[in-house]
Amino acid sequence: MHHTRRPLARRPIGRVVAASAAAMIAGAAFGAATGVAQAKKKIDPAVLALKKTPTTSSPIVVSSNDKLIWAVNPKGNGVVVIRARDNKLLKKIATGKEPHSIALDPLGQWAFVANTAGGTVTVIRISNPNPNTFRAAVARKIGNKGSFTTGAEPWNIVASPDGQRVFVANAGQDTITVLDARTPRVIGHVNVRTSPCNSEDPNRVVQPRGLAVTGNSKRLYATRFFSIVPAGGQQGTDTGRVGAVCRVDIDTKSTRISRYRPIQGIRLSPQVTGFTIDSNGDTVPDATSAFPNQLQSIVIRGNSAYLPNVAASPSGPLKFNVDTQAF
Repeated sequence: MHHTRRPLARRPIGRVVAASAAAMIAGAAFGAATGVAQAKKKIDPAVLALKKTPTTSSPIVVSSNDKLIWAVNPKGNGVVVIRARDNKLLKKIATGKEPHSIALDPLGQWAFVANTAGGTVTVIRISNPNPNTFRAAVARKIGNKGSFTTGAEPWNIVASPDGQRVFVANAGQDTITVLDARTPRVIGHVNVRTSPCNSEDPNRVVQPRGLAVTGNSKRLYATRFFSIVPAGGQQGTDTGRVGAVCRVDIDTKSTRISRYRPIQGIRLSPQVTGFTIDSNGDTVPDATSAFPNQLQSIVIRGNSAYLPNVAASPSGPLKFNVDTQAF
């Protein structure tokens, strides 16, 4: 059965997280973060405000002072920096192969770029964040000429709100790499395939993709890109699969990888779509359902997490405006 991927930007998103998953995530202690003391360094008030704001992985980000836009250019193997006030292109910076996500540290000193085809993260030092005299370049004295090898297909990357850590979702290796954001280096790798997030079948791939960190920098959420067939589920039906999100408890003050622990797999149940079709030929319209699938992103606001996705509704009869939905 084939489903066409539809760009979510062109479709209205009528629903977000499945009700059961929303209830579970709502109790996950999304809270405000405490400030991190910086000796001998004056911190911009905007940065302090950002520390209370959850962060999310994205191919485009805004600097903490709202003056610079950073965006990846996968085909050009680099990133671009744009001045927000007049949309002027300030700089193009070469990275690794096919960058798909970028994260900025809250203090505006570093940019981290996930290069999906290269299996690396490029580290960029921002020596002058002023949009009028902006300067930034790959930090070639760090790692291997400015990059770290993290794992197969690092799709997304996110910095913790407190500016201490950066997390990388290695979709092709079922790991999450933890980086030190203050003095860039690899702390270690978290295996999500053999974790409680994949307890039903440790041999089943996870493909972690979208990342988000709570405002208190204590929990990381990683989406599972493709839905899974749970115990008792039936492949090929509207309710036969579920979406999934992995919750990882994190201690951003620790450099011990054991302090970054996958704790819980959260399921996103199928939902009634609101569309009907005569599925058995009795001329009576029947309700259809769809399960969340292709979870590329996750955004946290307050006590809720929002996950746009291409939902699948494979039960027959097949019809273009029924089989694929957007929650």
